[in-house]
Amino acid sequence: MSAITGFVYPHPHPGGIDHLHQMVQSLSHRGPDGTNIWSQDQVGLGHCLLQTTPESRFETLPLSNASQTLVLTADARIDNRADLMTQLGLEQPTSEVITDSVLILAAYEKWGEQCPEFLLGDFAFVLWDATQQHLFCARDHFGVKPFFYYFSEQVFAFASEMKALFHLPEVPRTLNETRVADYLTLMLFDSEMTFYEQILRLPPAHRMTVSKNNLDISSYWSLDPDVELQLESDQAYAEQFQAIFTEAVRCRLRSAFPVGTMLSGGIDSSSITCMTAQLRQEAQETAKFPTFSAVFNEITASDEQEFINAVVHQRPIEPQYVQGDQLGPWTDYQQMLALQDEPLFACNSHLTHALYQIAQGQSVRVLLDGFDGDQAVSHGVGYLRTLAKAGHWLKLWREMSGFCQSFGYDLWPLYRSYVRKFGINPLLKKTKITKIIRKVNTWQSRGQQDPSASQAAPAMPWAIPLSPDFIDRASVLQRYKQLRRQRFGAQPSQRHEHIVDVTSGLVSSTLEVMDRTAAASQIELRFPFWDKRLVEFCVSLPEEQKMQNGWTRLIIRRGLEGILPPQIQWRAGKGNLGTAFDHTLEKYGTDLIHQVLSHPPDAIADFIDMQELTNLVNRWHTGHAEANDTLLIWIAVNLILWLQQANLSSNFAESTQ
Repeated sequence: MSAITGFVYPHPHPGGIDHLHQMVQSLSHRGPDGTNIWSQDQVGLGHCLLQTTPESRFETLPLSNASQTLVLTADARIDNRADLMTQLGLEQPTSEVITDSVLILAAYEKWGEQCPEFLLGDFAFVLWDATQQHLFCARDHFGVKPFFYYFSEQVFAFASEMKALFHLPEVPRTLNETRVADYLTLMLFDSEMTFYEQILRLPPAHRMTVSKNNLDISSYWSLDPDVELQLESDQAYAEQFQAIFTEAVRCRLRSAFPVGTMLSGGIDSSSITCMTAQLRQEAQETAKFPTFSAVFNEITASDEQEFINAVVHQRPIEPQYVQGDQLGPWTDYQQMLALQDEPLFACNSHLTHALYQIAQGQSVRVLLDGFDGDQAVSHGVGYLRTLAKAGHWLKLWREMSGFCQSFGYDLWPLYRSYVRKFGINPLLKKTKITKIIRKVNTWQSRGQQDPSASQAAPAMPWAIPLSPDFIDRASVLQRYKQLRRQRFGAQPSQRHEHIVDVTSGLVSSTLEVMDRTAAASQIELRFPFWDKRLVEFCVSLPEEQKMQNGWTRLIIRRGLEGILPPQIQWRAGKGNLGTAFDHTLEKYGTDLIHQVLSHPPDAIADFIDMQELTNLVNRWHTGHAEANDTLLIWIAVNLILWLQQANLSSNFAESTQ
């Protein structure tokens, strides 16, 4: 976790150097080990350094090549260093270390704009090519490293956090209503938009070339839905998973400073922690390493101490805890809003922020995190649909029996729903009598139709009461239908759903939130489950390797046999953090909610029906809450808090005063 920022103007810009200093300074919390800039004519590049890897202690950025024709700034950790050095003809010197930035620069010199295709790891970098007179930019495969930019005829600017961009007078702060709509309807799946209309994110696995008045973006990698791995046995699949996962953890342990792991007690964080312990043992590192966990003594439905202890008691670990039921979701919310540059949407950011501060106090600079490992590996429940569509009803019954027994579902209702959807309904659609009934129903509905029905608003699938004008203005319903088609349309295969899940903009958006939260404590987060090699392997698995005998996520359960404690390896579910969120929001957030709703900015009525929101809050406060009411209140109030704090341009800002 370092920081990059900079700009390129169409023509020399004498005032740019002052703005560049301001941009770098605004990101200095991300780089306590030094800041630096490079500028020439119309181009400026800045860097804030956080040393984490052994090589980073020798790093100075921005970095120029020998001929001074290329200049690089980068926030990067390259994992295939040995392979790259071989391909690039570089030998490890005795007097100095080849840094990751040197490898990126050499890769560009050899492969040009194809260089990201040869890189493994987490990276966001920008390179000024004086010969071509353009900037070349690239972002890693899943968006672990953030990259925001603004482009107009006046300037192109980029930064690790949006706050740096606002130091350029050309960059406006215009609210993006479409992003507001996606936020309020919990549809943050776009990988480019931000809450500012003209500030964008470079999507994961994309590169960008910026020349005078021209910007070209293209993808350099994607998952292939047609590739299916074929091995000789279940054991072979399990062994290959373990080998890839081991390497994904090993390369992320490369650090010149203490390393810790986040440990929730779930399969993902426990897998990383146990593998870290095993690799340290193999390297004959006997000292205990720290883990960081949130525990809930008062809210037992959310507490995972039983499973955390199963790992802690088995491995050489020094556990660190934060009492999650003693912190409200809006703890230090003003600081968090300033850090995030956007409304808060991660309900547990206050917990991770507290854990990161503890880690910082122990000089830990690197934390391995199991974020969304279930998404990367896949639960594999789409296998049930595949069996139903193929008419394998007996096998479906057996799989569902195991699934329901392990996870506590009712077998008959679930099985009947699949038989009806994939067996009976398709058969009825082919019969003439069904067509006749459908026509009769259509004629009857036409005769009984209310003349004003065409003007009525359609039923909305979200629960936050939105303004009808806003629904039309932001094309909310159309975006919802588009998302549904992308995710569920035409009965997609399980592999298609898996690819949609791991490439969703929600993944990169959440990674960005976590990055900014960790940045406040000078922590670099690393995510073994979001290793390109591991995701490619999991996506390519046959469906029965993801789910079998009713067990979801089967490949990780089998692959980490003997590494995970059996208590965790074969656990069916996990603690419900939603219970703790509901409890702590009511306990610690009620006063703030009422304070915000009593004096909301006038402009919020452009988005939310405030009377209906007040009714929702009253229902929640009197103990008559419906499902997700707490989350909806959290989202709505966060938007109001952010609008009060954000310095937005145009008439909108005036109406919030």
